Amino acid sequence: MTMQRVMNEMKINAPSIPCGTSLVAVVDLFAKHQINAVPVVNSTNEVIGFVSESDCLQALISGSYHCDKPAIVNDVMSKNVVSVSPQDSIIDIAIRMTKDNLSVYPVLEGGQLVGIIRRGDILQVLAENNNQCSQVS
Repeated sequence: MTMQRVMNEMKINAPSIPCGTSLVAVVDLFAKHQINAVPVVNSTNEVIGFVSESDCLQALISGSYHCDKPAIVNDVMSKNVVSVSPQDSIIDIAIRMTKDNLSVYPVLEGGQLVGIIRRGDILQVLAENNNQCSQVS
């Protein structure tokens, strides 16, 4: 099998959100794009955080129950962003994904967001590889 790279499987023009976005808008974005996490970018498209459904859920529970001021993405995003490169191999990312327990990574090139790669994208490649291997043997 040839080595597949993230650049061939990543979703380009992937959604991202700017700082200051309300969590309600983030949840709408999750539903619209059928994703469960999204990169947070600054005005120059640099990834400065990452927010997941889980992050939003905790804040929205508190906001709904206590009628707190609506939370924004800056309040809940993870600032320790785990990213991958377009040149990384799919196999390496699959292994890393199991260790990191993440389901989506932002793909960065030169510090700029160029796409995302999701667990489903990785699984599809691995399933296709397994299918090809079974046809060869």
